[in-house]
Amino acid sequence: MRKLLIGFTALGFCLAFFSTKSKSQTPDFMMQGWYWDYPLFYTGIGNQIDYLNQEGEHLKDAGFTYMWLPPLAKSISGSSSMGYNVRDYYDIGDYGPARWGDRDGFEALKTTYNSLGIKMVADMIYNHRDGGSWEYNGAVEGWIENMNYTKVAAGDQPFPSDRYQCYLPIGGATGNGAGTYYFKIRSASEHPNFYSKPYQVIFWTNTVAADYVTAPTTEAEPNGGGDCGESNNSIILGKRKNATIDNSGCKTDEFALTLSAADFNAAGDTIWFKMVNTGGGGLGDMTDHYVYGLWNGALGADVQSQIKFQTATDFTNLPSGQGAMNYLNFKPNGNPTQLAGDQDAFYFYYDIDQTVGSTKDVLYDYTKYLWTDESIRGYRLDAVKHFPGWFVGDLLDDLHDNGMNPGMVVGENYDFTPAVLKGWLDDVMFNMDGDTKAAINVRVFDFALRNNLEQACDAFGYDVRNVFNSGIVDGAGGSGFNVVTFINNHDFRDAGQPIDNDPMLAYAYILTNNRLGIPCVFFKDYYPLNLRYQIDGLMEAHKRYIYGATQVDYLSRFASPYTANYISGGANTSLIYQTSYAESGREVVVVINFSGNTLKVDQTINTANISPGDTLTDIFSKTAFPFITVQGDNQIYLEIPARSYAVYVEGDLSDELIDISTPVNIEQLTNAVTFDVFPNPVDDVLYYHISDNNSSNQQVNIFDMTGKLIYSTTLSSTENTISTKNLISGTYLIQIIRDEEIRIAKFIKK
Repeated sequence: MRKLLIGFTALGFCLAFFSTKSKSQTPDFMMQGWYWDYPLFYTGIGNQIDYLNQEGEHLKDAGFTYMWLPPLAKSISGSSSMGYNVRDYYDIGDYGPARWGDRDGFEALKTTYNSLGIKMVADMIYNHRDGGSWEYNGAVEGWIENMNYTKVAAGDQPFPSDRYQCYLPIGGATGNGAGTYYFKIRSASEHPNFYSKPYQVIFWTNTVAADYVTAPTTEAEPNGGGDCGESNNSIILGKRKNATIDNSGCKTDEFALTLSAADFNAAGDTIWFKMVNTGGGGLGDMTDHYVYGLWNGALGADVQSQIKFQTATDFTNLPSGQGAMNYLNFKPNGNPTQLAGDQDAFYFYYDIDQTVGSTKDVLYDYTKYLWTDESIRGYRLDAVKHFPGWFVGDLLDDLHDNGMNPGMVVGENYDFTPAVLKGWLDDVMFNMDGDTKAAINVRVFDFALRNNLEQACDAFGYDVRNVFNSGIVDGAGGSGFNVVTFINNHDFRDAGQPIDNDPMLAYAYILTNNRLGIPCVFFKDYYPLNLRYQIDGLMEAHKRYIYGATQVDYLSRFASPYTANYISGGANTSLIYQTSYAESGREVVVVINFSGNTLKVDQTINTANISPGDTLTDIFSKTAFPFITVQGDNQIYLEIPARSYAVYVEGDLSDELIDISTPVNIEQLTNAVTFDVFPNPVDDVLYYHISDNNSSNQQVNIFDMTGKLIYSTTLSSTENTISTKNLISGTYLIQIIRDEEIRIAKFIKK
């Protein structure tokens, strides 16, 4: 049985002490401190900020230096939103709670983390904004009404129909009153991309509200109206009607809306209407339909020119009174765009135009406010593939010029191609001043490496050696100083997206291979999945023995010069590598076995800094052999259980073993059958008695009262004593397991 923190013999065991770490050993580790659909603040289940505050001491002791917080700025939907539809940049729980908590909770977290030296990382949404007030938008009106076949053929895309509404003034001095209005709708470009796409139309006034409860009716074709020599469809004020973009005949849908005097305020009112596409293809199902003709039957005139367009882009009247924007800060606004491609398409809400001077002022000021007023010391940049890299470069120049040099700036570029990820980094750095680059390391999440690690864990038959060639560093020649590695995050939440099978194997890789970048641990893996003890152990091993290593040899890579003799398992299911020239001065060999079988291999290693006869210690005691020895042929024998890993550190480190076991639930433990121990309290030797005739061997475990496994071994059924000489004073549980029967007893060490 493996040993934990102690060296055990049949006669007894001795307690061990961790060695003191050098003050220069300060590797960075980040945690994403939240997950998708974490509990709402107002449900009383508990809130995220308070939990992170409560865990601060442990997170600091574990070695976390950065905490990526949920989006802090208030969204239009407040507590029910995850925060990516940001509305008020300066509302950090000041005007009612956000999903993560409230202002008091954030202030408490700020105080705790500042005292502990944990740097808070804000989630920055520079690409889009949502929840402004409706305002007239002449730029959008022009984009929609001036769309034509040539523009669509050149790549221009429609303005999304779910992000605007139209209106016609009626009553008062408008000349528009009671009577029938004939709305004529068609594709502006008549491009085949848009034919037969569905949409839904609804009209309402300030007097008669829109009804989204009653089921919609469906248009009857042909309904091109009098201009087409066809009938039309009548539509009821406030009720919805489904239609499609026509691709034959006169390609028109005409809807006749009849208003009575009771349907509007004669002193002044508005006919509001929306024509929203209803296909399931997102932007691919948006069409360029619009009202090209509006006949006022009572006037006998076309009043289409009186139709106006609105977007919800007025951010000038927010609770905080800061961060004002209007439609000119969003695309389209007269600046060049096609509303297409990664940087211009409306993938999320309203797309911010970073080329506008006032836009940059708002975003720069907001970023600096978080630094000066809220103690933010890092920035996670959302959706960076959707806005220009030069904007990030200019932003970082502005921060540096104002004496603000965040230690963590990391972009989320959701792409699995290493060259694309590095290309974004290169673009940003090209647009950074030299003094800024010397002060700030801009980074990007390594989605490419994560993709390969996911396949290594979950894809049967995948050759895991591909991991050695993947990612920004090993796949595109990038630098680990510009990378953050990760395993799971909030976006990998649907079936098949997270790493489902043994994500610890992937964590073992990013937490021990220091050339790859700063590791980011996912809250849901660390806490709900309860990998925290193993992750803490790997971080401790990194701090003690791997930090500062300037060389990593991928021993089991494709075409490796380091020979290996596989007795069981294989090269295609094993990652074996060696770190050298760490601050510890020790060689480290890491082995990760992705196979369902035990790995047994004679592996040649790099002996530039270690010699035949030297010893390496299984620092986690996860394998059958506490120590391995370098043989005369420069080989070491490795035996790793199925779907497991081991970290071997140069030297006899039996007094420095790192415990990565998960504490046992004491309540469950004490539900077992009890037995007698004596003397109790005990001094040096504990006797126990079990009255049965079972002759099988017995597993003996000792736990402290937190549930932490202190000692474990296997003894014959005839043995009934165990040494307690080196236990410190306190209360313990001893557990005896024979076959499937578990017995438990409590004892006190004097």
